[in-house]
Amino acid sequence: MTTVTVRLDDKTRRELEQVAEEMGESISEVVRKAIHLAWFTTMQERMRKESAEIASDPAEREEAERIREWARYLAS
Repeated sequence: MTTVTVRLDDKTRRELEQVAEEMGESISEVVRKAIHLAWFTTMQERMRKESAEIASDPAEREEAERIREWARYLAS
């Protein structure tokens, strides 16, 4: 397991301690969860951007419609 050292200002330290207490978890576990949440949020945003790009591409929309038609055919 990797160890990370972070310098926290007083406000952030207090907030971190409060969150850990509220969750009943260690500070390390709270930090791990915060990193996972940041990663998940970043991936969601990437997917939103990529989806918007695909949705604005006429060729991609046509392909999606062909896939939907094929799925409807298979479901019938």
